[in-house]
Amino acid sequence: MRKFFAVMLVVLLTMTAVAYATSPAKVEKVSVIIGLANENGRASVLAAGGKIQREFKFINAVQVELPRVAAEKLKTARGIEFVEPDFMAQAYAQTVPWGIEHVNAPDVHSAGYQGSGIKVAVLDTGILTSHADLQVSGGYDTTGIGSYVDDHGHGTHVAGTVAALNNSIGVIGAAPAAQLYAVKVLDRYGSGTYSNIIAGIEWAISNDIDVINMSLGGSSGSTALQQACDAAYKAGILVVAAAGNEGTSSGDTECIGYPAKYSSVMAVGSITSDNVRSYFSSTGSTLEIMAPGSNIYSTTINGSYGTMSGTSMACPHVAGVAALVWSAKPSLSNVQLRSALNETANDLWNDPWRYGNGLVDAWAAYQFVTNGTIPDPGTLNAAITTDKETYTLKQTIYITVTATDENNAPVAAANVSLVVVPPLGKSTTLTGTTGSDGKVVLSYKTKVPNGRGTYTLTATVTKGDLSATAAKTVTVN
Repeated sequence: MRKFFAVMLVVLLTMTAVAYATSPAKVEKVSVIIGLANENGRASVLAAGGKIQREFKFINAVQVELPRVAAEKLKTARGIEFVEPDFMAQAYAQTVPWGIEHVNAPDVHSAGYQGSGIKVAVLDTGILTSHADLQVSGGYDTTGIGSYVDDHGHGTHVAGTVAALNNSIGVIGAAPAAQLYAVKVLDRYGSGTYSNIIAGIEWAISNDIDVINMSLGGSSGSTALQQACDAAYKAGILVVAAAGNEGTSSGDTECIGYPAKYSSVMAVGSITSDNVRSYFSSTGSTLEIMAPGSNIYSTTINGSYGTMSGTSMACPHVAGVAALVWSAKPSLSNVQLRSALNETANDLWNDPWRYGNGLVDAWAAYQFVTNGTIPDPGTLNAAITTDKETYTLKQTIYITVTATDENNAPVAAANVSLVVVPPLGKSTTLTGTTGSDGKVVLSYKTKVPNGRGTYTLTATVTKGDLSATAAKTVTVN
């Protein structure tokens, strides 16, 4: 009998030893926020085994860590107003619109450049200055309402593609650190006169703007508007404008609008995310470069975000990329920058009538301007114009010689030699150098010994190894 009890005691001791050797079940603890109705609530928390991690100053609540089961029971305990999970929060993600990705702007951002120091004027319906994703440095109103704040929505959407901030909300622009200026030239219906636009361009010149974005246009040419664009370009501004939305499905028509059609302006067409010309995108001989313009997500006038389509949406991609690349190489002239953007455009189509020089590529242009030198143009063209066709003796003939490249873009720093051959007497040679607008103005005063009749003007333009000539005649009575 004693032996039996001895054996049972050994078994029980062994079982007890095994039991003690097994780890107790792990108690799951959670973090909760508990609202305290009064001091009884604090006592209830401590009685439930809760450990107060944080006490708040302006609300009567504490952050507590305690077993999950205890948290459930505390909901009905004395002095407890509420028990809720300590929910996890995350920063709202910033969206990179497909167009910004498509022009490879984020690659340049990663290299450390975001458009800092470059001033971009958006000539449009204004910009919503209170939008959380836009920082407007200033602006000007030419419409007469006295404010450059957007009252339509178009300009705000355009501005977001240029320079929406690099933050934790909304979208990001091509050049998020660029200085953004709202120049209101269109009214609340999205319309405006050429004189409004000219006044806006002049404001941009006076205020040392670097890039002008004009997501607008008309079907009629204007000498005054052309002169304003030329003046801006000559002042060192890169002028970018929407090609227009008059395109046909075949893309056979010449329908680039104004001011995009002028040689001092970059005409921007639109493509889809599938790298196909947007059905509405205007086509023609002066189309210069393409950018995303269909279903573009950007900032809106209600302080939020939305999608719009048009060459108006393509244009700010190019203006933004220009600002981005320029910030990486500030020593570039506007002519050099324009050449770099065209030189490095991704030409997927070899169809300049419908696609210009190709899709603007921020990364390729950045590498080009930072690792190499801007090449001379591949082709040089020359043209001569005069202020009049007929003169009288002793009048001065003002002669403008223009140099352009294969893209019809102005060629700066080209040497010009102009020979004037009168009906009588000796010929005269005038010389000069083209400015950033590709032009130089030379003057020749007619004299009595030169005689009346036909005067022949012959210009020779040279740039590097390239040369081009142009001739014109005028009559002196």
